[in-house]
Amino acid sequence: MSNLIGQLIGNRYRVESQVASGGMATVYLATDQRLDRQVAIKVIHQHLANDSNFQEKFVLEAKTAAKLSHPNLVNVFDQGSDAGTTYLVMEYVPGITLRDALNEYGPLPAVRALEMLAQILSGLAAAHRAGILHRDLKPDNVLLADDGRVKLGDFGLARAISAHTSTGDLVGTIAYLSPELVTRGLADARSDVYAAGILLYELLTGKQPFEGEQAVQIAYQHANSTVPAPSLLVKETPAAVDRLVSWATAKLPVDRPADAGELLVKVTALIADLKAGNADKTTVMDFAPIDSNATQVIDPVARAAEELPATGSFQTTETIFDASSTQVLTPLSAEFEPQALEKFQGKIGLRLTLITLLVVLLSSGAGWWFGSGPGALGVVPSLTSRTVTSAESALVALSPKISLVNENSSTVTKGLVIRTEPAAGSYLAKGSDLKLFVSLGPKLIAAPSLKGLNVAEATAKLIGAGFKLGPVNSWFDANPIGQVYDYLGSDGVPIPEGSSVGLEVSLGPIPVVSGIDQAIAVTAIEATGLKISSIQQEFSDTVAPGKAIGLVPQTKPLGAGGSVQLLVSKGPNLVIMPKVIGETVLAAKALLESAGLTVIVNTDQLQSKWGIVKVKRSSEAVGAKLKAGNSVTISTK
Repeated sequence: MSNLIGQLIGNRYRVESQVASGGMATVYLATDQRLDRQVAIKVIHQHLANDSNFQEKFVLEAKTAAKLSHPNLVNVFDQGSDAGTTYLVMEYVPGITLRDALNEYGPLPAVRALEMLAQILSGLAAAHRAGILHRDLKPDNVLLADDGRVKLGDFGLARAISAHTSTGDLVGTIAYLSPELVTRGLADARSDVYAAGILLYELLTGKQPFEGEQAVQIAYQHANSTVPAPSLLVKETPAAVDRLVSWATAKLPVDRPADAGELLVKVTALIADLKAGNADKTTVMDFAPIDSNATQVIDPVARAAEELPATGSFQTTETIFDASSTQVLTPLSAEFEPQALEKFQGKIGLRLTLITLLVVLLSSGAGWWFGSGPGALGVVPSLTSRTVTSAESALVALSPKISLVNENSSTVTKGLVIRTEPAAGSYLAKGSDLKLFVSLGPKLIAAPSLKGLNVAEATAKLIGAGFKLGPVNSWFDANPIGQVYDYLGSDGVPIPEGSSVGLEVSLGPIPVVSGIDQAIAVTAIEATGLKISSIQQEFSDTVAPGKAIGLVPQTKPLGAGGSVQLLVSKGPNLVIMPKVIGETVLAAKALLESAGLTVIVNTDQLQSKWGIVKVKRSSEAVGAKLKAGNSVTISTK
C-alpha cells in the first residue's frame, strides 16, 4: 500500500492523515473503529517491506515496547501485517516534540528543565527496571502532549540490557552517544544515563555540548572531552545543576549513576532543594566532581567525618581526629589546671611526682604524635588516572590538606589525576599540604589555515603549529591539482595540541568528456587512472548521438582507481507523428500518448462521445519528427 490515507488496515484502523516520516517508517493518524479512538500507526516503508532484517527489527520494537506500561512512555496497543504492510499501533499523543519546543521557545530555566528531565527519567527508569535500554534518547523522541503530559517513545533501537550489550554497528544519534559506545560499541543502562545528561545540557543551554560539521568530529569529542558546565553558557545555572550534568555525563561509566532510577532520585531531590532555596545543599549533591580552574583546598578527613554516623563518643571540646582508626583523642593539656599546680609548688614530693607524671605523659604523647598522630609519615600512593574522589579516598590515612590544580594533559583523560606534589612514593607527614594536579584534557588550539597549500607547505605549517602530519588522501575535487582542500580542524573547531592532522589533497576536477566521441572519452578517462564500471546510453537534446554526455562517480569521494559510469548520447528522443485523422478521439489520444506525446483535444463534443466522434484535423502532419513530450492538438471541428 503506497498511499494509505483512507485505507482500512487490519480490518480495524482507518488511516486519516500522515503525521511524520523517518528513515525506516511513516507514522499516520488513524481511527480504531473497534474501540472508537484515535491511534498512531507506524508503517514500515514499502521499499523495506521485503527486507527480513528490517521486519525483524520492527517486530522487535513492538515486542520491546509492549513490555512497558508507564504514564511517561508511549503505549503500544497492537502489531500486525496486512497485504504486505507491516504496522505498529501506538497511543496517539497530540502535541509537539521536545525538539520542536526547543527550536521555538529556546532553553528552559534550571528548575523547569529538571522537572522536564524528571518525567523523561521516570519513563526511562521503568524501561531499565524491565531490563530494556532505549539507546536513542534525544529531544526528537520526547513528545509533549497538549494536555501537559511528557512521553518518551521510539524504542526502535531498544535492546535488552546485559552486562555489556554489544551494539554491532554504532546506533543512535551521534550527539547523544556515550564514550563507551563510540570507542567500544558497548552499552548498558549508564549509556542511556549519559544521553539523559546531554539532553539536560541541551534543555539548559539550547545547544548540544559538542558540535561539528562531520559526525566523526562529534564522536571524537564525546570520546576525548568532558561535557562543559552549562553555566559557561547560561551563567544563572546553579552550581548544583552543573555538578549533576557532570555526574550524568562522566566519561567513565563507573562514575555515572547506575541507571535512570538512581539519577531520578537525585534530580527529584535537587528540584526540591532549588525550590526551597538550598541550591548548594551538599547532602543531595555529594556525587559531583569538582570542575573549576581555581585552586581549591579539600580536607578528606573532614569529609570522612561528615559521613560517619553520629555517636555519643564524640566530644564537644576541641578534638583530634585520626582517620585511620576513627578515634577521638582529647588534648593532654585539658587534664591540668594552673590552680592545681600552684597548690603543690611547696611540696617537693608532689612536685617530683608531677614531673614524673608529665615526663610519662609527654613521652607517650610524642609516641602518639610520631606514631599515629599528625607527625606520622606515610608514603604518597600513585594516583595517576584516578578520579578526584578516588584519590581523596586513597589519601584519607595521610589526612593531607589537598589543593586541586588544573592543567592540560595529552595523556590523561580530562577530570582524572595527572600527578601529585609531593610525587608518588614520597614520604609525607600527616596533615601536610599535598597538590593534586587534575587533567583538563589536551590543550585545544585552532589548526592553521592550510587550504590552497601543497603537501610540503601544509606539513611545514602543521609542524610549526605543534601538530603532526596524519594520512594524506588524494581525491578528485574542483580545486586545482595538488592543493589541500580539507583537513581536521578546517572548520575552525579547536583540536587537541599535537594531534595528527590528515590532509585531503585535490587530484583536480573530474575529467570533462562532454561532447567528445565515446572512444576518445574512454581513453581520456582511463588515462587519469579511473575505471569505467559501465557505459549507459541516454537521450540528449544537446549532445549528438555517439558523443559522451558526462561521468557519474560510482564511489564518493572519487580517488585514483575509482569507478565512474560513462553516459553516451543516443541523440534527442524523437517520435514519428502517426496517422490520427479518421480515428475516434479516444483512439487517437491513446495512440499519441503511448508515443510519448502530450495531447490537446479541441472539440465541442461531450467526453462521453469521444469513443464515437472522429478526429478531423491534427496540428502535426503524418510522419513529422517530434520530440517526446511535445504537444499535439487534435480537433473534431
